[in-house]
Amino acid sequence: MRTGFARRALIRAPLFLLALLLISLGAKLAPWGVGIVIFAIGLALILPRESLKATLHTGAVAHHKVGDPTGPAGVGAVLRSESGEVIGEISKSIGVSTNTVADYSALIEGLEMALDNGVDEIEVYVDSAVVAGHLVDGHRVRADHLRPLVEQVRQQLDSFVTWSMTRVPRKLNLESNQLANRAIVGAVSQGSSRWRLMFDQLPQPESPTTLQGETS
Repeated sequence: MRTGFARRALIRAPLFLLALLLISLGAKLAPWGVGIVIFAIGLALILPRESLKATLHTGAVAHHKVGDPTGPAGVGAVLRSESGEVIGEISKSIGVSTNTVADYSALIEGLEMALDNGVDEIEVYVDSAVVAGHLVDGHRVRADHLRPLVEQVRQQLDSFVTWSMTRVPRKLNLESNQLANRAIVGAVSQGSSRWRLMFDQLPQPESPTTLQGETS
């Protein structure tokens, strides 16, 4: 479990100062009635609220020819509350990409969805060995094109109060991968005849893995 208290404190410091200012102003204006409202607003800004916990499953699919690390790609993500209720889903085509870039794109999209929904504590589940290697096991990022993506994810994770990340087998991450594949199919059906022809000629494995020849 990782924490981002320092970063969260820096973000919330201006809000805390504003709350103190409103409380002080409200106390001075209390005799005129409106001060009570201002005081209440300031107090509400600093009172602790219940932390929102959630789980996030992200996955990606990239269909490609043998020897070519790129192909039509899609990303998927499912965000659930602590009780299991679906907070949000993502099913998005990202054009032509590699598996690893698609996996990182799915994670970035999913974390952004969690932050937009006010999630404070998050448990993330991914099936990419490369992503888990970089972010969980501390493996060195050798590919230059992946470094900005890794840094973006790390910055997003630091925005949560606590976070954890676990690599799971692809069979336990089917929902997000189905959303990713659905996005590809939708993009192909709406695309040009050339795009559809390229997709029809590609192998479509049930469980795409990290591509040979793609540096991590």
